[in-house]
Amino acid sequence: MNFDETLKVNSSTRASIALVKAASKDLLELVIETAQEPGTAWHLFDDEQTLTEMFKKLNYDYKIHNVTIHHSADDSDAAQKAGRFISDGGADVLMKGLISTGVILKAVLNKELKLLDQELLSHVALFSLANYHKPVIISDAAMNINPDTETKIKIIENSITAAHRLGIKEPKIALLSAVEKVNEKIASTVTNDTIVTAHNFKNAIIDGPMQYDLAMSKSAAEIKGYDSAVAGDADILIMPHIDAGNILYKALVTTAGAHVAGMITGLKVPFVLTSRADSKEEKYNSIKLAIKMMEHNQEDV
Repeated sequence: MNFDETLKVNSSTRASIALVKAASKDLLELVIETAQEPGTAWHLFDDEQTLTEMFKKLNYDYKIHNVTIHHSADDSDAAQKAGRFISDGGADVLMKGLISTGVILKAVLNKELKLLDQELLSHVALFSLANYHKPVIISDAAMNINPDTETKIKIIENSITAAHRLGIKEPKIALLSAVEKVNEKIASTVTNDTIVTAHNFKNAIIDGPMQYDLAMSKSAAEIKGYDSAVAGDADILIMPHIDAGNILYKALVTTAGAHVAGMITGLKVPFVLTSRADSKEEKYNSIKLAIKMMEHNQEDV
């Protein structure tokens, strides 16, 4: 399947999205456009007067569409109310708007809400690349800074779950490093080799340490004599640390024209966490990715 086919939502799916701090023109335009779609409802947590005035300027009567405003006094109040709303079953998807990641995470990780579903939160991003033959997942480019072996194992497990929910039955996973041989001076090569040697992942094929070109190009692997079932056909790229992940993510989008959808995994509901610099298309793709995850959450109930 290509990128669009992978993100295609079932026509019968109904999704309710809680957007925390929505007072920006691009976010509200996204809300307006998607609220026209059958089955999509929005809950906006922000200052009610501000949003009402912004909708008026956009010539949009939100009250007759699938949009509800939950008045919130400030960022902390908006995050807490959204977290409680999600915990009570009011929405299926959580989305970060104009609020710091730290504030919203503090709210949703409140133990009283019981929203944590996995041992670790991690970021997954689905990319469409012009010169690659299928969509590829990159993790983790936004949450975990310098993962040790156990943390990286959890990142891998979260990414496998995401891949399975996107219809990739046996994802091929490349653990990326600067070189493909173990080098004690490059920590990721040691970590990746330890994981490949000692850990068995169900319904997945994993290899590493591996350079990016080996993971993404069969010809590069052939030239370098690198024999691996993953080489040139990776479904998932696991980053060595957040520096590499974040730089690769932004390089692919900013200068390589890649299309992307990203979200946080590990909560009981999908969590769309986008950057203020992300385009409206990228935000929309991320919402579709979250709804795809939500579809499988509902099937598992």
